Amino acid sequence: MAITANRLSDTEVLVETTVYTFSDSTVADAFMRCVGEESVDTCSTNHAPVATRAANDSKPDDLAPGSIISPSLGGMP
Repeated sequence: MAITANRLSDTEVLVETTVYTFSDSTVADAFMRCVGEESVDTCSTNHAPVATRAANDSKPDDLAPGSIISPSLGGMP
């Protein structure tokens, strides 16, 4: 099973449902090359991210009621 890594920015890479943030683009590049050949755990050890976070897959329909500003409810014109 191949794991796909998607580049979000120079220093951020999305793998499955996790966003990995790196100190610079060189480390992010090395991590992306590694993910194509090794496990994510191995790549995280060898090319350590400075932070990780869950990817936000929320759609507007998934947000809590009242979390969207609506002009009809006194929001921005």
